[in-house]
Parts: sequence; structure tokens; C-alpha cells
Amino acid sequence: MKILILTGKFGMGHMKAALAIKEELTKSEEAHDIEIIDWIEYLTPHCARYIYGSYTSLIRRNTFFYNRRYIQLENSHTDRKPEQALACSLRMSRLIREKQPDLIISVLAYCSKAVSYYKAISGCRIPLITCITDITGHSEWINRHTNAYAAGSEEVREFLIQKGVSEEQIFITGIPVRDKFKASASKTKSRPKLLLAGGGLGILPKNLDFYKLLNASVPADITVITGNNQKLRQKLQGRFDNIQVLGYVDNMDTYLHEADLIVTKPGGITTFEAIHSETPIIALNPKLHQEKYNADFIVRHHIGEQLMIFDDYQTVMDIARFINNPARIEYCKSHMRFMKEQLEACPLNTVIHAVTHTYMLGGTLPHERYSFNF
Repeated sequence: MKILILTGKFGMGHMKAALAIKEELTKSEEAHDIEIIDWIEYLTPHCARYIYGSYTSLIRRNTFFYNRRYIQLENSHTDRKPEQALACSLRMSRLIREKQPDLIISVLAYCSKAVSYYKAISGCRIPLITCITDITGHSEWINRHTNAYAAGSEEVREFLIQKGVSEEQIFITGIPVRDKFKASASKTKSRPKLLLAGGGLGILPKNLDFYKLLNASVPADITVITGNNQKLRQKLQGRFDNIQVLGYVDNMDTYLHEADLIVTKPGGITTFEAIHSETPIIALNPKLHQEKYNADFIVRHHIGEQLMIFDDYQTVMDIARFINNPARIEYCKSHMRFMKEQLEACPLNTVIHAVTHTYMLGGTLPHERYSFNF
């Protein structure tokens, strides 16, 4: 079976999800030909780097406009046609002719809209599975010609049902992470280990005083991973005896397995990587609206806590109290183990099997050019 996974590089989360899905499907007993496509790069090959660069600048400097649009669209009409609809339909037609997929999996809401829109105006029957990469049921993820949704949690399932998605189309799979995060690892050590990670964009506190307090007040070996934020890395490198500073790393799983606690922005992928690694989470300063949902999920399921930085000293003291409390860490780990057991009940292969046995592969649908909420 030829499977296309459509994604984008808004941060690294969506690409990591695509890689995790490919890895999981490659292990299947069925022979799959799997290809990952950066849809933004395919749609606008000459502009993609500027689009991604603008997104990075917006997220790092001012999230107000991003959050405002997110909130405006959160409970708006579902099944909306994508921006640049004509370009999307033409490029999608070309992509499908070139690759001739039997199934499409999308890990980006914009990709799901583009595929669903193309299916509506062309009559294409190729099944579409949308993998939602945050703990949210935002309307942008929901499209009439999506055949199945892979949801991160029961909360997402309820959101989708409230917005009209059929229960039979929703599968609780968790947010996909690579196998290396799922491997068990011993965390026995003489001194606690604290990990601070800012995702691919390296979104971490900028104030040097925060790190001075961290170095002096937290009785742990501390690693700070700044991702692609070279400015922050250079600012911190070599300044503190107790803090190891790294840039982008390819073995994040190693650092997560070794850590007793991770302090991070609560992206959906990072949250589930921590769950599978059984590393309790402090969701630090969630600024994007979907990250606030993820932080609420962390607190509600007792796998960590949320901290907003209003005072550097108080924040560092809260971190120190958490990592100095082995009983609390074990309590969070026990809840993570319980969540992992639940998620193992529905792997993505189960979703694919359900979809491919329900919907005929290939062919066309009745013409539905006017079915969209224009």
C-alpha cells in the first residue's frame, strides 16, 4: 500500500510526528510504501523558507496575533476550504498523479483541509486519516472528507463529537512518538537530573538571572537544550558550573530517559515523548493557545504541573521543590505508566485497517463541488 504522510516544519513537532508514524507503519506485517511530504515546501517551493521564517519570528517575538486568530477559528465552521484554495487543489492534483497513493495521513490541519477540499471538488476517493498533534478539537482539524481521526486523548474525542464528528471515525491513539522514547531505561543515580528544553525553536527564559538562580538553588545536574536558538546557547554556554548547555540534539530520547524532571514548553509531541519516557513535566510559560490546553492536560492527569514565570526566584524554588520530592515524581510516573497502557490498545495500524476495510481505495466520489463552507 502506498501511503503519503503530509506535514510541515512549523517548529519540529509535526515533522517528528510524521517520522514516528512512518516508523510505526514500517514495523507492520503488511508491506507499505511510505513517503513523507512537506506540504508547504511542495505547495510553494520558492516561498516555504520565508513562510517558516515568518512563523518562527512570530512565535518567538509576539504570540498575540497567532493566538487571536487561533481563538477566532477555534469554534468557527468546520470543513472550511484552505487558504490559497486554487493553488492547493492544483498542487494536490499534481501530487496525487505523481505519487498515486492509496492512503493519505495528515499531521497538520492545513494539510487536512487541502486534501479534503481536493476530494470535494474532484471526487477523489483516497482515504484521509488526520492525526491531531495537540490535545484540542480545534475546528481547523475537522473536515467532511476526513475518513478517520487519530486523537491524543479522550478529551479530544469529546471535542470532536461535540463538533459533529461521528464516534466511529475517532480513534484514541495518543500523539505519535518514535520507538526510542518508548524504551524503558533505568534512572537510578546518585544525584537528580533536571532537563530544560525549548523545542526546536528553543523557546526558554531569556533572563540570565533565572539561570543563575537555577544553578545556585536546584540540587540537581542540569541540562539545557536550546534547539535552534543559537543566541540563547551562546548566552549561556560555559557560564555555570552546574548547567550543561546544548543546541539542537538528535538524541533527545537519551536526555529524557536520564532526566527525573523536564521543564519545557508543552508542545503536543514533547508532552507524549515525556509520557512514554516516564519523565514528569513542568509546563513552563505556555503561550500558544494549544499549549495551554496541553498544560491543562498535564495537570489534570497528574503527570506534572504548570508554572508561569512571574518571579524568577519563586519559579526556581517551585522547580527545586518538585525535583526534591521523590514521592511526587513517582506519583506522576505511575500516572504516565497508566496512560501508556491505555494508548497501547489502539495503534495507528488499527486505524488504517479500519479505514481501508471501510472505504474502497481509489476511484471517485459523486461530485461535491458545492459542499464546502465557502
